[in-house]
Amino acid sequence: MDPEEIKLWELYKSTSRPELQEKIVVKYLKLVHFLAHRLVSFSTPSLDREDLYSAGVIGLLEAIERFDLTKNVSFKTYATLRIKGAIIDEIRRFDWVPRSVRKKSKLIDATIHKLFAELDRLPTDQEIAEELELSMTEYYQLTDSLGPLNLSSLDSTYDSEQGEQNYANMLSDDYDVEVEENKQIMRENLIDSIQSLPERERTVISLYYYENLNLKEIAAVLEVTESRISQIHTAAINKLRAMMQKKRL
Repeated sequence: MDPEEIKLWELYKSTSRPELQEKIVVKYLKLVHFLAHRLVSFSTPSLDREDLYSAGVIGLLEAIERFDLTKNVSFKTYATLRIKGAIIDEIRRFDWVPRSVRKKSKLIDATIHKLFAELDRLPTDQEIAEELELSMTEYYQLTDSLGPLNLSSLDSTYDSEQGEQNYANMLSDDYDVEVEENKQIMRENLIDSIQSLPERERTVISLYYYENLNLKEIAAVLEVTESRISQIHTAAINKLRAMMQKKRL
């Protein structure tokens, strides 16, 4: 943060003056709009972008109250995690996932891990479908049924020695990889894993996490349906998760 913003934070933390909080909120409302726009593709018909925006604002307010200026972490990074979490919680609140769907998700993960170990490479969608004894149509219907579980993506967090971390933040230009050596290693592993994906999956990951397009916009770029992009995104994330877990063993 620049010196002026640090001064604003120091004054707010010492006085809790509402007008100072308002200044911070206004400064980061664009971030809330941006995250709501990105995550709306995962939402249900009962929720629109304004609903997600409202949830994100609540996440922003919570981030402001909980932010610790002494920990030398950028507020943007911290707030992004909190805002995303609030939006995702709102989506999941309106789209409860049955136990049967969670069981299917675990089955796909287990199948990918099994094939990964046997083949010593990423399995293709065709190979995963065959292992599950499904046609490609049935396999894609299965991945489509996962609904909000698709939010278990690079936007989700994992626990580390430094506390809660986020894979997607490692790909951003403003992510500080010089602070902790292990973060640099994780970033390199993640990039290496992305490079191992099939071209179409790699393109979707790049457009979503690097170019900041949402699924609808990616569908327009690649001239396919938004549902197909969701399928590709889910397939890519399942494989990345398997690779990253293997690298952490």
